[in-house]
Order: sequence, then C-alpha cells, then structure tokens
Amino acid sequence: MRVKRITSELKNGHRNTGDVYYAWQHFRFPEGTQGFLYCYHDLRLPSTTGEIRFRVTPTSDPASFKNGFDLLRPDGVLPWSVPVLLSKTPFRELAIQESLIDSKTMIRLRKDTSSALLTFLEQPFVISLETATHYVYILTPQGFIKNCALNRFFMNPSNHNLSSLKGKLLVRFEQADSTEPVSAYAIVMRVLKVIEPIEPLVEDNLILHLIPTPGTLMKHFSRGRIQLRTFESPALRLLPSLTGTSPPPSLLHGPEHPSLKSRRTFFRSPTRTISTLDPSRLEPSDFNILSGMKAVYILGRSDVTLTKPARVTYTVVSGEEIPFPPDTHGFFYLHLNPRLPLLSGQIRFRVMPCNDPAQFENGFDLSDANGQPWCLDAVQIAHSVSFSTLKEQLRHGGYTEFMQALSTIPKTRNARRKLYYLEQPFVMDLSYEDYTLFSMLADRIRHSNLHSPFRDARCRWVAINKTPPYTGQIVVRFERSTLPEHAGGNFVVIRVLKILDPVKPVDPHYDNFIEVPRVGELVLNSKRRLDSYDLDTRHVLAGLKDLPSVPDVEPDLTAFVPVDARKVT
Repeated sequence: MRVKRITSELKNGHRNTGDVYYAWQHFRFPEGTQGFLYCYHDLRLPSTTGEIRFRVTPTSDPASFKNGFDLLRPDGVLPWSVPVLLSKTPFRELAIQESLIDSKTMIRLRKDTSSALLTFLEQPFVISLETATHYVYILTPQGFIKNCALNRFFMNPSNHNLSSLKGKLLVRFEQADSTEPVSAYAIVMRVLKVIEPIEPLVEDNLILHLIPTPGTLMKHFSRGRIQLRTFESPALRLLPSLTGTSPPPSLLHGPEHPSLKSRRTFFRSPTRTISTLDPSRLEPSDFNILSGMKAVYILGRSDVTLTKPARVTYTVVSGEEIPFPPDTHGFFYLHLNPRLPLLSGQIRFRVMPCNDPAQFENGFDLSDANGQPWCLDAVQIAHSVSFSTLKEQLRHGGYTEFMQALSTIPKTRNARRKLYYLEQPFVMDLSYEDYTLFSMLADRIRHSNLHSPFRDARCRWVAINKTPPYTGQIVVRFERSTLPEHAGGNFVVIRVLKILDPVKPVDPHYDNFIEVPRVGELVLNSKRRLDSYDLDTRHVLAGLKDLPSVPDVEPDLTAFVPVDARKVT
C-alpha cells in the first residue's frame, strides 16, 4: 500500500516515535517501496554528516541489500534521505545510542522544496529557476548549521520579483580553477544536469541570460560583460572540499530533458531580432531557436531603418515547406573564407547548445535535407526582396566589399549546384545520370552539364536496368589534373571526399564494371583509368573553365552530414 509517511518506534526499552514523510508536499511513497532504512556516512566526513536512506530490495532478506538500490526523491535524481541530526525523528535517538552524534546536537530545517543540506562543498543539489530564494543549509564538521540564501538566478529585468526562466537543474559548488578569470578563493557553481526543461516565463524574443547547459559553470551579465557567477557567503567556506569527487553516474545519465529541447511554446512569435551577422560580434540576445518552425522572420536592431522582416525557411519539398529540424538553436552568421571568392559568402546557422557566443567554435553548421550546409547564398541575398533587411544588416556591419560583389551578380532561378571556385565540394547522387552545375562568376552565371562518371554504358545493362548501377550520395570536387599527359592542358579530375549515403549496387549481382567510389580516391572510368575532362574541348563543361582555382584550401566537410545523422521532422 502506498503511504505518505513512515511512523517508526525504536526497540530500546522506551517509546520514541516519529513521522517521516516522503516529501514535504506529502507525496505518497512510490509503488514497490520495500526494503531497509539504513545510515549512509561518507568516511571522509564527520559522523554528524550521516543521513538515513532507504534501500529498496526485492525481498526482506538482509542479504539482498547489495542487490538493491536507494530510493530517490520525487525529482528522480537525488537519493531520498533524512539527516541523522534532524530533530523530531526516531533516527536521531538511534544515532545518539550508536554514538554517531551528541545528544545536544540537533537541527531544524525550513519545510520547503527550495532548501538543501550540504555536508561538503561539491555535494550536488537541485535548484528551481523560478524560485525566489534558495536556502542552502551548511552542516559544518562541528555539527553547526549555517544557512546561505541564493537569490533569484535569472531575474526578470522588468519585474525583479519574477524570474525570466523556469526549469530545474542539478548543480554543485566548486572552488574556482586557477585558470578562471576570478579570485583564486572564489566559489563557483557548475551545472551537472537539466532535470526539467528550461523555458521562458516572459513573452520576449531577446534572451538576456546565458542559458545553463550541463557541464558548464553558471554565468551572468555584469556591466555589459559575461562573467562567472561567484558566491561569497562565508558559510560556504566552512564546508570541507572533497576535491576530485565526481557525481555518481546515475546522477548524470539516464532520462533527462535537454535544456534546449525546443517546444513551440518557447517563442510563440516567429519574429527574431538580431544585432549582427558577424560571428566575432555576436551577442547572447542573437541566439535563436528555430526547431519545428516552417518559417521565421528576421529583423535587425534599431539602427537598421527597414522594418519589413526577412522570411527564412528551412526547405521546400513538393511545394510544401518543411519545418526546421529538432534541436535547431544557435546563431545566424555570415560565413566568409578570406581565401575564397567573395561571392562564396553565405548566411549560415551555427547550431550551439547555449547562447554563449564564446562557444561559437564548439558548434556546427546546420545541414539541409540533402546533407549539405544549409545557407542563404549570394544569389538569394542579392535578389530576394524578402532579404532586404539582411542586406541592410550586412551593410551596417561593415561588409562593404561583399555587398559590392552582390550588386554585380546576375539573377537566376533553380540553380541548385552553385560553384564559386573550381575545387568547391558538392554532393553527387549516384542514382542520377546527369548533373547541372552553375558557375557563379562576378558578372555572369554559366552552367555546365556533367554526365555521371558512374554510368554503365554497356548496352545490356542499359537495356535491362535503365538506371546507373549504384545508389547513394557522395561529396566530390574537381581538381586540376597533375598527370604527365595532361601537362600544359586544362584538364580536371574528380576526387571523392566523403560518403553521405552508403553506396549500394542496384543489382546485388552487379559485376563492378564501374568501380565503387572510395573516399580520398580519384574517380576511375570503366577502363580503370582516371576519368578526366578537358575544359578546352568539352563544351558541356565550358562553364567550369572560368572559375577561379583555389587548390590549397582544405575542404570544409563538417557541414556535409550523413543521411543517418540528419534530423528532419
């Protein structure tokens, strides 16, 4: 039977009963709560820090103790426990009998859910972000109780009595590391786990706080700078430090709500306001959550005069807009490689776990449904009426040369594979027989038709199958040929850079007349020779001839995502 409390009586010749509740809210003990009450004590700490726990066991046989597990609190994270020093419980009397504590020592705690009892500095505890004040009780080695009040972590700037965010975190205090930009004696707080998802409590598109994520230290804004949140309470310095203590794996793993597991309620308005597209000048308020949105509207800050927002979508399939994938949260930014042509610049979306711009390099670029980097390319930025506000944002951001390059680019439609330099990686679907490539030049756009180098042109194969012999997707690029017979000519070859979708033969009994593409190798023809193309004589590829060549730039393949790793709703 599920009960709200345990009533205990000591077998010591006199009665001393007391009630012990599962939680202050008088929750019922969970189904299947059977086993033994026992005293847990870390031998590195004084006996006064001991606590009573409940070991759930399959049987009433004490031998099954080791096979059991500790009962958890209602939050499902920390073990249920009662301090042995707590007054008005039978456990205190038993601890006195067994000389664990002195008979004059007792403690009283506030009966609320925002208090925690710490016996050492690095002890994990739970905080609720919308609670006004957290009371942390310090149980010193001498058995004295000190309290430390932690005020609201994420204050609502328009009402200091309210919080901007809600959610629950598992955290712990730590002595600041010598590498951190704070006093060597400062105490900081580390986030261990997100117990309940973090969501805003105010309808505001600007996130003015750094969203905490597991493994990071709590930070805040002070005088326009991002700083570590430090805690100066003298009571915390009374706690012993068990340096090097790691929380049990059970606290850090298992079911949890990721802090940025996006819900449509996170931002009800689809309009986003950004201050810059320069990755070196991003602010936490530029952080955007796009998950599940079919379209978002981007506005610049007040220094941009245009008020019509830019409408940005993820992709369109068969005329229907597809929502942004789950966990799409991060920053819009202009991706420019100074070693590549200006027209190769793109507005991309950097996916990040938190809204700290300092972590930009630790994020990754969002990919589209085809595994390529999702982007707004130069043609879209230059000629889409909807993107006028983005152009103004770039102009105000100091991208003058890029804007001048955009002014010369001609308009085109349905240019799927755009190449801005000869060695630019692109995706090749092996089930296609032909590919149309668009060379994006400063004053014109030229297209080229590339016949698939993986076609099997044998009459019997074509008559029976009528398709290329393989399926799958690969990332390739053109390279200048270095073969002796091509010296002095304008020959290019194709190199395989990455496999996005496993290459499989259409016919399980295919004889490999056409070689299977392999990463790092050049593509061979049916005669097992390099498949090369003379750009001076192959008129169908003449559009590649005028592209600038940048052979020594390492291809960025991180944003080309394999099929099994893509998240598309």
